[in-house]
Amino acid sequence: MKYQVNEKKVAYFYTFLVMVLFSIPTYFAVVFSFEKELILKELALEKFTNDLERKIYSENMDLSRSVKIKFALFDENMQLISSNLSKEIVYYDFKTYIDYPYMYYKQEIEYKNKYNARYIISEVQINYAKMIFIASLLFLVILANIYILNKVIIKSTARPYELMQKYTNSFFNDTMHELKTPLGVININLDLLVQKSEANKYTRRMKTALKQIQITYEDIEYHIKNKKVKYIKEKLNISNLLHSRIDFFEDLANSKAIYFDVNIDNECYVFMNSLEFQRIIDNTLSNAIKYSNPKNKIEIKLENKNDISKLSIRDYGHGIKNIKSAFNRFDRQDEVQGGFGLGLNIIKNITNKNGIKIDVETKVDEGSTFIYEFRNYKKKFLDGVEDDN
Repeated sequence: MKYQVNEKKVAYFYTFLVMVLFSIPTYFAVVFSFEKELILKELALEKFTNDLERKIYSENMDLSRSVKIKFALFDENMQLISSNLSKEIVYYDFKTYIDYPYMYYKQEIEYKNKYNARYIISEVQINYAKMIFIASLLFLVILANIYILNKVIIKSTARPYELMQKYTNSFFNDTMHELKTPLGVININLDLLVQKSEANKYTRRMKTALKQIQITYEDIEYHIKNKKVKYIKEKLNISNLLHSRIDFFEDLANSKAIYFDVNIDNECYVFMNSLEFQRIIDNTLSNAIKYSNPKNKIEIKLENKNDISKLSIRDYGHGIKNIKSAFNRFDRQDEVQGGFGLGLNIIKNITNKNGIKIDVETKVDEGSTFIYEFRNYKKKFLDGVEDDN
């Protein structure tokens, strides 16, 4: 059982999702802030202009300059009288006018004055950058808080499952460790029993059953350890190893009166871990025997073609109804024989990991052929370096 939560990915996803939803009201809030800022600027210009108009009519007129607001006086023909505006005005038909980064406000003076001023145009600077900076900063602060909150929630939610996974893995590790010794004792004593007395159908059945248990044990052990253990690659003579595994499965095949039709080229070398290669062969042969009809054959062929060692294992059995789902863990193709178990799932993981091309030809009630293409070994500078995959 494997349950793994990538907290960062899930937190990123939910943070993104929440921020998409949050960005809609945020957008309207920012737009509202811009509009509010413009209204406040306009009110400030209007107040300044009114104050300036009163000063123009005052006997003690003081046209002191404002730091924030600038102004210009124009006569009735819009001829400039006095100005400290930041930009030259070329457009006069307005009440309020924005030429970023400035806002202009025009007001008509109704009565004559000693300046002969008829219009006042006041100017104030607007700063969207500051507003955008504040909005962005607020957005990032909220984003960070949502991310942290999501991560805390996800971590607390995933904690029970992680503990369950930890306890399950610990249980399997302890169980596998406890099984290893008695299995070895049974195997040794069974070999001694066969040596001291003639082999009979009972000892053969025990030997067959023990090998089936051993294959299942090795599958489970690999499944538990493959994420933690680094399987070091090496130059591997798969011709010899294939012969060795065929000998191992001889008793299993004989129990169903199945024989192996073997055609193996010599000296086929690949670069991979021997245990992983063994898992591919063991699971393929085990399934081939399991799903073959009795009194039949299994064809095993290994060809060395240029840069490829091509291995094909063909059985004449039930075939596979749905080959795509068969590679899923614990998929059941046959209610009587049971599912393929971890076998094909382990094969899929190992072939993907090592870049081994796999093809399956199958037909219901006629059998299946598993074809593997291994890249032949070529001496490389980094062959001795431990594989990190």
